[in-house]
Amino acid sequence: MNRLLLIALWFVMACAHADEAAVLNKDFLTMMQWFPGVYDNQEQVYFEAEQGVDEALRHERIHHVFEPVDLPAFGEHVFYVQQHLNDDPTQIYRQRIYSFRPDYDEGAIRLTIHIPNDVASLEGAHRDPTKLSDLLPDQTRVLPGCDVFWRRQANHFVGYMAPDACSYVSSESGKRIIFNDDLLLTEEALWISDRAQDEDGNPVFGHPTGVPHKNRKARRFECWMTAMQRDGEWTFRRGLEIYDQGGMVWLETEEQAPQKVGIKMRNVRWPYGNNRPSLVLYAYRPDEDRAVSYAWADPSAQRIGLNLRWMQASCTVTPR
Repeated sequence: MNRLLLIALWFVMACAHADEAAVLNKDFLTMMQWFPGVYDNQEQVYFEAEQGVDEALRHERIHHVFEPVDLPAFGEHVFYVQQHLNDDPTQIYRQRIYSFRPDYDEGAIRLTIHIPNDVASLEGAHRDPTKLSDLLPDQTRVLPGCDVFWRRQANHFVGYMAPDACSYVSSESGKRIIFNDDLLLTEEALWISDRAQDEDGNPVFGHPTGVPHKNRKARRFECWMTAMQRDGEWTFRRGLEIYDQGGMVWLETEEQAPQKVGIKMRNVRWPYGNNRPSLVLYAYRPDEDRAVSYAWADPSAQRIGLNLRWMQASCTVTPR
């Protein structure tokens, strides 16, 4: 082949590779802007119950925290991950260190998942990053074949594992568990479909129909609350943290036999009917399923309040 032609072909291929790398770098920056935050599938859980979905097919409530952390030993784009169930922060079921980087050979964004050896000492590290200060990669383990690859498609990112490549041996059953994960990330939502089966093909976990957990990104609000005591005085608290995807916080009065009042926040988008999306703030008493009262505002509102004479609350968007 003509030497000039070879040089021309090399130049074209090099330019094409450079263009692909530039696109991947841009996609990576976008994903790193979208991914951090708090996510919750409270609305999915609520409307499954409202619509009478069979209880065996309903999703459990999951709360996800993806907090950027400074851990250079793990890479430049690193997150502490903590996930809990059933709107109960004590029911933590997963703690991880996520490390993202562009993988130019794969033409995708690679997520490597580090499993800390001592998860108990890291609990709450998204609020107290000093718990991570001494953590090094050799204090974690990475399961072979369990990296997640992300590619941008239109206005979202699709995440996936190599099929059946991720596995581990269960300490309970002694069987090999094969794990697969499919994900979808937008600027305001993260859908997760993780599932596992044992080496005999028996399901271990995952939704029976394959419907993903549809988590929406939550905005953080800082609130003050006050409640009237029996003697007519008021108990007042400020600096209370709540999120607009089903977040709940309680206030206990400063008196003998204290009373409790709670507020809950939802940013509601109706999956059916003509109701308009709304940011809703509810007031609750203990052991009562129905709210005492509520107020609503535009879903993009930066502030919302409630005054029932015997209690008051006000919440303002305050990113951490």
